[in-house]
Amino acid sequence: FKVARPWHIWLHARGLPGSHVVVPLEKNGEVAQEVLLDAAHLALHHSGAKGEPRGEVSYMPVKFVRKLKGAPPGQVTYAREKTFVVRMEPERLERLLKSRHGEPPPS
Repeated sequence: FKVARPWHIWLHARGLPGSHVVVPLEKNGEVAQEVLLDAAHLALHHSGAKGEPRGEVSYMPVKFVRKLKGAPPGQVTYAREKTFVVRMEPERLERLLKSRHGEPPPS
């Protein structure tokens, strides 16, 4: 909530504990399908679905995500979600995890 802007996209593995992913966008911008898939892979990998061949990911603009008053850190409620099923692509996930650790992407 301190970094994300209302128009950024927030993703989370649906119905599972784990990390969320925020995709920064320009105001009134649209998220590219490949970027959404990348973010969904990361959300699933850092959730209770880690290691599963597929999982559901919910996403919505950050402006529809709210922290619950008095709830533990990370617990939120949200509205206007869209959900899709992601079939995990091991090569995609490997590329994303490597880029996170400062390794250059394959050319």
